[in-house]
Amino acid sequence: MAPTESLSFALATRTEVTVWAETTVFAFMNVLAFFGNLLTCYAVYRNHRLRTLPNMFVIALAVSDILLSTCCSPFTVVTLFRGQWVLGETFCEFFAFGVFIFGMASLNTMGIIAISRYFRIVKSNKYIVLFKKNRTLMYIATVWFIALLGSVPPLFFDKESGFEFQPGKAMCAYSFESNIPFTSFTELYIGTPFIIISVCYVKLFCAVSRANRVFSHQNNFQQIRANVEEAKVTNTLAAVMVGFSCCWLPVCVIDITDAAHGKKILPRQIYLTYTSLIFLSSTINPFIYGVTNRRFRREYTAILSKIITPFRNGDN
Repeated sequence: MAPTESLSFALATRTEVTVWAETTVFAFMNVLAFFGNLLTCYAVYRNHRLRTLPNMFVIALAVSDILLSTCCSPFTVVTLFRGQWVLGETFCEFFAFGVFIFGMASLNTMGIIAISRYFRIVKSNKYIVLFKKNRTLMYIATVWFIALLGSVPPLFFDKESGFEFQPGKAMCAYSFESNIPFTSFTELYIGTPFIIISVCYVKLFCAVSRANRVFSHQNNFQQIRANVEEAKVTNTLAAVMVGFSCCWLPVCVIDITDAAHGKKILPRQIYLTYTSLIFLSSTINPFIYGVTNRRFRREYTAILSKIITPFRNGDN
């Protein structure tokens, strides 16, 4: 039996307990991703202190995660429940295109975040010029345009080498093993932002540490406090990047493994983990903001308390 047929059979013949367990877990992640990122957007809208330049990028990330949780994730839930893809070939391409573009937009946005943090801390005199509100909006638009350019080509590939339903993953996606030249381009396309991000964060954390030592020696406590505040913002955004990397690097490893063997050789559980990591990446950011950023945490608490209070009063 061919790998795809074997994975299709495994998806269709799961026990009822497995069907309900997988469907429930993915549905729960989908709900958390949608409402968590919506909460982040509302928190920034509600609290003017959160309307900062770095948080423009936070909103850009939240929007891409909301789009993933509305345009893609629900249909994996349907697939896991039904045991097969039931939405047709055209919608399958739309689904796969969505996963590709939303993932690339998130990664490229994090690349811009890393660059902005680098200039804010290491070359602050240039930051004021390069990162104004209008320019930041232009950067975000450019990021989406670049993500679009990288996501469109598989739409024009033939059926065997473009977007297709992959039963092991319970989703439609690009088949990395089917078109090695484009796969090589894609890995470079993905790897470049990761390299830029890594270099920027290493340099800026070194700069923060070096500045704190200098200011401590000079007893310049006001400058230390300002430096600490910038470090807190940087730590929050770095935590988002770490979370994203923990989700997407295993995904890249699985794709490279398939491409190297020219076919899918891994068990269905591994491929389903692949899908869960993609959707988990759109779920975790609001929790990271809540844990690492006091202003976000307070705003989340205030909003949720306002929502919950009428229910509590109703119970009384």
